[in-house]
Amino acid sequence: MIKNIALVHGGFVDGAGWEGVYKILKRDGYSVSVVQNPTISLEDDVAVTKRTLATQDGPTILVGHSYGGAVITEAGNHPKVSALVYIAAFAPDKGEPVGSLIKNPPPGAPVPPILPHKTAFCSSTRRSFPLLSQPT
Repeated sequence: MIKNIALVHGGFVDGAGWEGVYKILKRDGYSVSVVQNPTISLEDDVAVTKRTLATQDGPTILVGHSYGGAVITEAGNHPKVSALVYIAAFAPDKGEPVGSLIKNPPPGAPVPPILPHKTAFCSSTRRSFPLLSQPT
């Protein structure tokens, strides 16, 4: 039985979002790691995820949410990864850019609040997050 699980967060959030899942899995006897990606670049996030995987003592289930799906797709070739789990996540093919998955959404489909980037960084507007848009 696989006892290791590594949780990878999405963009615009951090690993704290996995707290409830972490507690449930720990209570059920799993060894759980929450990967704290810097979300600076996909390459950096994959490297951090692979460093976390290297610390595991055996086969590991790698779980990604949202943008974390792109991270686990790229990190999934690590020898300790036994399975990938995508939770409401991007599931690109290896090497497929995430931007291609959101480029031409079907009519009426929800669109992530990500602006096209002019550098290697993605961004969003304050209007994309209503609580941040309110005057202080």
